[in-house]
Amino acid sequence: MLSPDLPDNIESGTGKNALTHLSSNDIRVYTGKRISVSIEQWQDERNRIHRHETVLFGEGVAIVPVIEGKILLIRQFRPSIAGSILEIPAGKVDPEENIREAALRELAEETGVVGGKLALLTSIRTTPGFCDERIHLFLSTDGRLEESHPEDGETIEDILLFPLMDIQRMILSGEITDAKSIVGLLLVLNMLGVPGNSEGRTGQV
Repeated sequence: MLSPDLPDNIESGTGKNALTHLSSNDIRVYTGKRISVSIEQWQDERNRIHRHETVLFGEGVAIVPVIEGKILLIRQFRPSIAGSILEIPAGKVDPEENIREAALRELAEETGVVGGKLALLTSIRTTPGFCDERIHLFLSTDGRLEESHPEDGETIEDILLFPLMDIQRMILSGEITDAKSIVGLLLVLNMLGVPGNSEGRTGQV
């Protein structure tokens, strides 16, 4: 069990057209430090076999810290997109670690925020089409800022505090594009009763 914070019905059951996973036929084609890649076989109700490529990541956590009425974001360089983005602190749950412990650890490592209260917001599937990653979103309040100590290889360029009223504008304008951050931030703004902001970018197709 990951944590007593997680409800029993966090994910719904299988649908009527669910496939059967022939897990004994799985082939692990890559094993890395953070992810693995597996070629899986799934059988449908007509006994047809379907191959599926899955990126195996597992469980992660992401935290929305509210410090003295402001929301803390980090600006982090992400090699996968060859650029820096604004996001909430986040990371992978270590083996034998529950999600609350992981959230407190990542928060302290990446931002220096310690103490205060931690509440589970929800859990989301980020890219279920090809990855098993599930991220557990938390709200952190009443913490205090101390010195951060990121892991080796993490490039956190800035730790920034933003007024609550600025966050939705930053999402709508495209300043914040990270999906997990957008979900967590909008949930927190809704919880705190921050009024909506109709200004922003209107996309054209």
